[in-house]
Amino acid sequence: MKLFERFNKTIEEDFSITFLLKLALLFVIVWLLQATGGFWKGIFSKIWLVVKPFVLGFVIAYILREPIRYGEKHNVPRKVMIALLYVLIGLIAVWLISSLIPMLAERASSLISSLIDSVNWLYSQYEEAGSSQAPDWMDTFVNQSISALSNMKNFLPSIQSLPDLFNGAVKFLANVIVAVVVSIFMSAGWEKVRTGIYHTAGMVSAEFAETVKEINVEESSYIRSLLILVVIHAIEYCLLYLLVGHQDWLIMGLVTGLSLIVPYLGPTIANVIGILTALVLPPSRVITLIVMIVILSNTDEYVLAPLVHAHNTNVTPLWAIFSVFAGGVILGVTGVIIAIPVYLAGRVIYLNYHKKKEEENA
Repeated sequence: MKLFERFNKTIEEDFSITFLLKLALLFVIVWLLQATGGFWKGIFSKIWLVVKPFVLGFVIAYILREPIRYGEKHNVPRKVMIALLYVLIGLIAVWLISSLIPMLAERASSLISSLIDSVNWLYSQYEEAGSSQAPDWMDTFVNQSISALSNMKNFLPSIQSLPDLFNGAVKFLANVIVAVVVSIFMSAGWEKVRTGIYHTAGMVSAEFAETVKEINVEESSYIRSLLILVVIHAIEYCLLYLLVGHQDWLIMGLVTGLSLIVPYLGPTIANVIGILTALVLPPSRVITLIVMIVILSNTDEYVLAPLVHAHNTNVTPLWAIFSVFAGGVILGVTGVIIAIPVYLAGRVIYLNYHKKKEEENA
């Protein structure tokens, strides 16, 4: 009875005419957005195409401000530090791309050939061990598997697809060049950029300006920790791949370190690539590599990362995977890269809002 009375009281207090009108207006807005989704999606896509290089430029400048600040503390002029960083990053990027793609293509071809031989061997062993002929469905499955693997091995871009590939490469390079130029200008005048952001936030409200400053502290702490972990992971995995005799130990170590930009998913993909490209090694070394990757992954995740990351910038695996997935669906590769920083910013906003509500209710 008391529960029913409490429910009626809640209905009378909260579900007023004003509340119902707001709720109805919200449903109307949602319906209009759904009905005109194609129109708004087209507009958003065009706006994003224009804004994306500038967003990427800001992200690059924001990440590089930590090493630039470190150089300035050691009496290296900002312009010199910016030039050194961008030249170094450019050389590493060109080297990785020019080395990694041929390596993967070569290893993939060898791996597919091994898989074809393995399927044929297993099928022949089954026929020899069996007293009767293999069923038709197994013949079909084996033949289709071998055919699919052969097609993968012989896959090359067709002549018709070359113009599309060229256009895509030109667009990608144009976005990269614009983003790099924007990031250089922002890095050179970072104080003006930061002051402008704080001033714009202050025009909204003083509380919003404080929230933006807290977001900056959170993001700075996360990026500083991430850069440290990237260096540590690169050294760890360079040594690991070198010890097992991997031909491209330096490339795989750097790739594994840089993969931390995409938490959990990035290192997993890098480890899979490392194992696949190591299959040409003796089985004992491959097994050693797999065991050591499992050990290092768990040690880095549960021991090293908590020591490096500040407590307030630690992201749980579930939220990290969700953020990366959502970022990829909404904004593609750019969304994947900025997913965790956006999540951290959203968490600061939510915590500040929740704190404000508690203070008002106190």
